[in-house]
Amino acid sequence: MRDAENFGYVYCRFYWLSSEINGTSELATVLLVDDDPNILRPLQLLVEREGYRVVTALDGKAALAAAVIESPGLIVTDWMMPYVDGVELCRQLCRRLKGDAATADIPVAMVSAALPPTPNEPLWDVLLRKPAPIGHLIGAIHSLLDRPHPEPPGRTSGQ
Repeated sequence: MRDAENFGYVYCRFYWLSSEINGTSELATVLLVDDDPNILRPLQLLVEREGYRVVTALDGKAALAAAVIESPGLIVTDWMMPYVDGVELCRQLCRRLKGDAATADIPVAMVSAALPPTPNEPLWDVLLRKPAPIGHLIGAIHSLLDRPHPEPPGRTSGQ
């Protein structure tokens, strides 16, 4: 019976995290951005374990390209990175992506060991200080990607 319960949980979890895009079901995509592969890889594994599709970038410049191509549901970025840092990434995202209806509502979680400068305009939705507890980060990801949950197949709201 336990295997059946686990299967139900996995199925419901997958179904809950899927979204309807052009009539096909796709996992929500999270773009993770950090210049330290020793942070990026374990974070990728944790987020994938939560049921999300993950795309990674090692700096803000690569993240901009990935965001345009992938249209992620969420971007989680470090602040201090080479080439284009997290704050500049957010500024450029606002300029480039916020003007396009398909990418205008992508939330951003900034993760930083130091406090980034306070921008005049809101550039990110959540700021987490490193080392952020994993539960807080995963909770922020779930919260920022939260949307109305579809009913599992064969069920109606009244059941």
